[in-house]
Amino acid sequence: MALTDNILAYWNLNNNGSGGVSLLDSTSNGNNLIVNGSPDPSLGSGIIAGDAVGNGSGYYRTTNSLDFSGDFSINYWAAIPIGAPLDVQQFSGATYGGFDLNLSFNRLYAGIANVGYIASYTFSPTFDSWYMISCTRSGAEIKIYLNGSEVGTGSNSSNFTAIFGLFACSDGGYVGGSSAVQLDEIGAWNRALTPTEINDLYNGGSGNTYPFYLGLYYNNAQNDGDWGNLLNWWQDPNFTIQATSLPTSSTPVNLYNQVTQNTQGSNQCFCLRATFWSADFAYGLTLQSSGVVNMQGNSAMAGHSTDGVSMHDSSQLTSTSVIDGNVTMRDSSRAFGYIGGNAYVYYDGGNAQYPIGGTVAGTVSYIGGPAASPQYFNDQVSGAGSYGVVDDLNNWWADDTFTTRPINSVGSQVLPDPSTVCYVYGTGFQYASTYPYNFSVTSIDAYGYGSINLASDFDITVSEALTMHDNTSFQADG
Repeated sequence: MALTDNILAYWNLNNNGSGGVSLLDSTSNGNNLIVNGSPDPSLGSGIIAGDAVGNGSGYYRTTNSLDFSGDFSINYWAAIPIGAPLDVQQFSGATYGGFDLNLSFNRLYAGIANVGYIASYTFSPTFDSWYMISCTRSGAEIKIYLNGSEVGTGSNSSNFTAIFGLFACSDGGYVGGSSAVQLDEIGAWNRALTPTEINDLYNGGSGNTYPFYLGLYYNNAQNDGDWGNLLNWWQDPNFTIQATSLPTSSTPVNLYNQVTQNTQGSNQCFCLRATFWSADFAYGLTLQSSGVVNMQGNSAMAGHSTDGVSMHDSSQLTSTSVIDGNVTMRDSSRAFGYIGGNAYVYYDGGNAQYPIGGTVAGTVSYIGGPAASPQYFNDQVSGAGSYGVVDDLNNWWADDTFTTRPINSVGSQVLPDPSTVCYVYGTGFQYASTYPYNFSVTSIDAYGYGSINLASDFDITVSEALTMHDNTSFQADG
């Protein structure tokens, strides 16, 4: 996933061309800032090409509320000049009770006004030093990061559809006395950024700005497949800014075309980590990467990686590939080479490869395999589970003899899913052990005196047909 995915707004706070601070949203979402109070924050040098310097009176806010009702992330840089009060409120709700991501005189914290800290980290900022502050929420879990490292966790699931304010309190006001506090490179997302993405924003302490070009980009412009040809490398994914040096072991690389040789001096291709975008990496080349290789699109790797590989889409490890670390396979990816670590195969769409085609020195874990079909429900035979409970595995059988369990292709029993044809016997569905519960299947045939009697928090979705036989009945409570 790209750092631009699900981004709500990004303010680089650079020079606006007239010696002031640009309040424009760098994304196409149009969430520009306006000034409240006077005087305006002034322009500073910034971590990247300018920043906003607070003055204790004026502050910035959005005109429209941003939706933080689910997962979200906030990221910004702050510096405290000598003599400035250490109180920097960054993000606020439009009314009292909003959310703050705050660098204060003795701590970094995420909190809600009138509630208190959700997650905090005690430390004393050094004057004239830049800090990158990050906060993510996934589900109810909130994490805070300092300079790319996780330093605190907490839990809160409150919804925040709120005005975004810089130098502003959670009641929509400003922070008095916060003169000369500097803010730069502020971003907001309606998803939880990963630790890797947060480190990409930190970029070794240099920062990263929208649209987040990071590392070098290869596209084989010279049609020679040469990793060692500088003319094949660019500073941006549009291939318009020529690279000035070849990748090193500290450079993330993005490959958009085939690599068949390396005239840099050996078959060793050094990088920090590699992302393959429908690219081919040849047999005979070793990718000396200290980070996991990420394969997207229809990319193929025939060479050697000294770390692990994460595979997506229809990417492929060919029969000549050698991966020293672990491999994670998703979507329709395929592996036919040698994996020195473990393999984790996810059935995201029910189409992952089973069994894995190559050789795995470690273990192979098949995760999320589709349910067996058909399946038979009966809670009134020997070995059955709880009365009428649809999500009790002991009530499900492989056939109408009710003697064996429905095992899927990866050797495990899972409850019916949308691909499953179901037959219902016994007392039938009446309860689920966990509420609310949504039971989605292809079809249901109910036989005998078995009934389908649904509690109010129990939903059934049948994509094809619900057929009732004999004296069966269908009832819904609420």
